[in-house]
Amino acid sequence: MYLSDDDAPAVADLETTWYDARRNNPNRSAEWRLYYKDCEPIRMARPGDLMCFGMLRDNRLLIIIAQHDSTAEAQAKWLFGIDDEQEGAFRFHDNTERELDAFGAQIFEALGINVEVRDDTHLPEMIGRWGYRFPSNEEFASFSQSSLTDVDPAHDDPDDVVIEYYDRSYLLFKLYERAVIQHDYDAAPFVSDGIIDVDSFTSFYTSVRNRRMSRAGKVLEIHIAHILDARGIEYEAQARTENGKKPDFLFPSQAAYEDPTFPETQLRMLASKTSIKDRFRQVADEANRIRDKHLFTLTPGDVTHPKLAQLDELHIHLVMPKVVKESYDDLIQGETMTFSRFIEEVQGLQAGRPQSLTLL
Repeated sequence: MYLSDDDAPAVADLETTWYDARRNNPNRSAEWRLYYKDCEPIRMARPGDLMCFGMLRDNRLLIIIAQHDSTAEAQAKWLFGIDDEQEGAFRFHDNTERELDAFGAQIFEALGINVEVRDDTHLPEMIGRWGYRFPSNEEFASFSQSSLTDVDPAHDDPDDVVIEYYDRSYLLFKLYERAVIQHDYDAAPFVSDGIIDVDSFTSFYTSVRNRRMSRAGKVLEIHIAHILDARGIEYEAQARTENGKKPDFLFPSQAAYEDPTFPETQLRMLASKTSIKDRFRQVADEANRIRDKHLFTLTPGDVTHPKLAQLDELHIHLVMPKVVKESYDDLIQGETMTFSRFIEEVQGLQAGRPQSLTLL
């Protein structure tokens, strides 16, 4: 596969040969070579790109080539634990014991590699609650939160809590979605006697795809709101600002934002996006009174140096859970605020606000 930020992955399936070129010469050390046929991903590769080799459980060899300085390259490095690569060098990284979290699973799925959930403990309870029809995002997020009985959003580190919530929601969604898809297919299969009902398949696929796309971002907003509520922080979700724009979170309220006597220095805005891609540009004009805006994201490897420069030009400051922030280099870390620190800042502003303004 060849991965870049501008186009869909270029993929080729072909046979490779891995052998010792000196196997017939016992007096010389082994010289291993990988031979492959010409293909589109190889033709797209350029000097400086990152090439990763990984063995899949079915004995296929996955070869990923990621464009230099791209988000794809950053995510590949994070996924495979690469932090010491050098130009022209080859390094071996053993990831066989690494636990795959929601972020790693999502990256693999974007590459077309299916990731199975092993722990099905909560599946019977979900089916007992909802049958085989998905509940609202609010219901699903609430169930995910309540299933983590050892997580306290009011007192635990917000960085840890939001990661726990998001990870649990993703894994439970994968588990439940698989059961729902199997049930729906058994009820009305779109393959009969080896013939595919194209219209039924297209409708089925579209519904699954749309559900996946609409779920993650909204559920993340619900988790953030739950943490803010547990800590008694004043905010308004989806408040309306100029030109009908609706920032995800406005602090302390829309009324305060609209009050010209309320100090602009005590206003904050937080946008929430699982992955920023190019969508961060829409954040810049969601609340004109607030010059410096904050953007929460939690996808490792999603921020590159060129993207950071664009964010700086728009006065958008990144907010991340600590574990995600630490996946970046020192430059990006230095320009990023943890979620815990953002909450502390907002709490400090609201605690020091005069009582008359608190009532707004």
